[in-house]
Amino acid sequence: MRLTVFIVFLVLAVVLDTRFMEAFRIGPILPSISGTLAVFVVLCAPAQVALWACFTIGLLLDFSDFAIYQGTTTYCLVGPYTLGFVFGANLVLPLRSMVFSRNPLTFGILTVLFLLAVSVLYIALWQFRGLYPGSPPPWVEPTVLGELGRRLLCALYSGALAIPVGWVLVLSRPVWGFGGAATRR
Repeated sequence: MRLTVFIVFLVLAVVLDTRFMEAFRIGPILPSISGTLAVFVVLCAPAQVALWACFTIGLLLDFSDFAIYQGTTTYCLVGPYTLGFVFGANLVLPLRSMVFSRNPLTFGILTVLFLLAVSVLYIALWQFRGLYPGSPPPWVEPTVLGELGRRLLCALYSGALAIPVGWVLVLSRPVWGFGGAATRR
């Protein structure tokens, strides 16, 4: 995998997720493109490279996600997205030999699974962090199940958006310079 191509797509995906996706918001439901990029890399790159790429995507998302401590101080917690993306990559890695990696529908289905795995770990880590006094979780839903339900809808919306985004990524595949990964054509 060419590192410069990955960096360009990574920056583009994170900027789109943090700034532009607000235009596609439906109530509290917000889609994500970073999950589709992570699924694409996991399907096409060797396992070690895919895990490091997902770690990097999650790390950048953690640095762009701020929470409030005791009502006044903002901070970013490094870990929820980073570990979530690595966890999601470990979920998709065994599946890549069973799916057609160049089919855009594959990206839709695997993005939903990937983002659900990320969401479960993200919510669990923030709930654990919420045990610390003065630092509530950074979501607006009153319960954990409410937030999990909202994130399920976000994952489904992201999966629908992953079909055209996956098609564009499949078209850009020759630029990436992937080696021989365990994928089915």
